[in-house]
Amino acid sequence: MVGDRRIRFGLGAVRNVGEGAIASIIAGREQGPYHTVTELVEQIDLRLCNKRVLESLVAAGACDSLSGHRKQLIEALEPALAEAQLLQAERQAGQGSLFGEGGNGKDGKDGNDASQAHFPAPPALPDIPAWTEAERLAKEKEVLGFFISGHPLERFRDEVELFGTRTTATLGEWGEHQVSVAAVVTGVKRQISKKTGKEYARLVVEDFHGTAEAIVFPDAWAKLNQTIFQDAALLLTGGYSDRDRGEDQAPFIVELARPLEALKASGALALSLSWRAPTAPQPAALKEVAALCSAHPGPTPLYVEWSDGNGDAVRFRSRRVRVAAEDDLVRALRDLLGAESVHYVKAG
Repeated sequence: MVGDRRIRFGLGAVRNVGEGAIASIIAGREQGPYHTVTELVEQIDLRLCNKRVLESLVAAGACDSLSGHRKQLIEALEPALAEAQLLQAERQAGQGSLFGEGGNGKDGKDGNDASQAHFPAPPALPDIPAWTEAERLAKEKEVLGFFISGHPLERFRDEVELFGTRTTATLGEWGEHQVSVAAVVTGVKRQISKKTGKEYARLVVEDFHGTAEAIVFPDAWAKLNQTIFQDAALLLTGGYSDRDRGEDQAPFIVELARPLEALKASGALALSLSWRAPTAPQPAALKEVAALCSAHPGPTPLYVEWSDGNGDAVRFRSRRVRVAAEDDLVRALRDLLGAESVHYVKAG
């Protein structure tokens, strides 16, 4: 732990990264910090730090201090490695560099400028878009075993809070009624029932609280196997078997699965505009709100809630107006009405 909000994660725990590679990286840093991927590959021992090792380090976020985003660094590795391998082969053969001789690295010892011991300038990074958040997080999960720079559920936080009645921390507690958990599927194990010969699945799901296991029996799996898959963000609804009544770790049986991304489009999630006296918005602001909503038509129901501040409140659902509750609309409405006055609610 570094401070209250930072955690130091050992490089040895990154998949594909061994002790020899780490020692080489540390030795290279003794000549000065790495600023570019070119400097990194020139200073490390490429017999210990191959392309696979470096790709894992980039995916884990260990190279975020270098110039460029992660996808650029991955794409730049191959040409940078080719040049660095040639340079290292020349050094091992005792040949001098075309751009300067006698330098011993970035510290410029032996009287020569450090830049003369390298190629004149690192190649430009490719002009490509960064990984999407989903791609970045999936690659972190692959090499670290968990998400580190965010969570796939973060953009569905409203759906998680409104529709989830359980979390992974409480999913194993037996209950009489159906429950729902909003989670990301991080493991799907297909199996064949010995009794029926039909396929079913065991799942590992993850939310903000941790991980839990669930089971999808053959009849449900036949309907849901196109919806439930690795990395899917879902609202899973189900229950428990009576034979597990009272068990501390009763298996959660999935009966229904809905993509969290589809809840807004389905009309299950509504956008609510609320305020209380005496802070009602001015007529001009209300006209702007109406214009914004009209400019963003979509499937999401719109509610208006008003309170007199003394306990009396009313709630109306617009019959005509439905909106596309995208981030830009929500931000604009919050700028006009205040963040506390614009929020999501369950439709109904």
